[in-house]
Amino acid sequence: MMKLTRVIPIVTILLLASCKSKRTVVTKKSSSRKYTTKRTVPQIKKESNNEVNTLPGLTTVLASITDKIIRKALSFKGTRYKYGGTSKSGMDCSGLMFTSFKAANIVLPRTSYEQSKKGVYVSKNSAQKGDLVFFKTNGKSRVNHVGLVVSVDARDVKFVHSSSSRGVMISSLKEGYWFNAFSGVKRLLGTQSSSGAIIENVSGSNKVYTVRKGDTLYAIARKFNGVSVADIMSYNNLKSTSLNLGMKLLIPFKK
Repeated sequence: MMKLTRVIPIVTILLLASCKSKRTVVTKKSSSRKYTTKRTVPQIKKESNNEVNTLPGLTTVLASITDKIIRKALSFKGTRYKYGGTSKSGMDCSGLMFTSFKAANIVLPRTSYEQSKKGVYVSKNSAQKGDLVFFKTNGKSRVNHVGLVVSVDARDVKFVHSSSSRGVMISSLKEGYWFNAFSGVKRLLGTQSSSGAIIENVSGSNKVYTVRKGDTLYAIARKFNGVSVADIMSYNNLKSTSLNLGMKLLIPFKK
């Protein structure tokens, strides 16, 4: 009996040790799985952040220029119509565009017809803020009216313009009169070329520089106060310092 009594506690201890060992193994596996999950999540977030940080600086520049032009145009809201006018004492449609774009150092032709020759055509469904919308009113055979797109949603495109009857106002392409007179949409800002994204039809070397024979990024940067080679490469999304003759470079505006 004494031998049997001694054996029973020993067996009990072995069973308990065995159970504890199994629990330890399960715990390790569970811990391993949790560790793997924690490593995966930060990697995904890091990649996402990198994608955001590598967006070309040009996108921000174009958005800033577009907003500046639109703010200028809207500042004339309520101004009476005046043929040939370019101020708050009176404004015609092309004068409104001329004055608004000039606020961003972009010089447009003075008439709506000549303005319609600039930029590139885009579809009405692809219209975006800053685009110009052109019209042929009163049965005219060529463009004789222009407006600036100020907002776009899935259902409508709204533009600011100077109406001969009501002065500077905001209208919609869904309105019957403008819907029927609509001629096309043209984009001047952010036009794409083989050398990368640039701004078309900009006057003044403080915005766009055309590469000439013998030019280097370093030499170009020295022409503009406060502008570095890194600035030019960032704003034009350049991957190398190589330049092609005639290439258009956006130069960041620094006061």
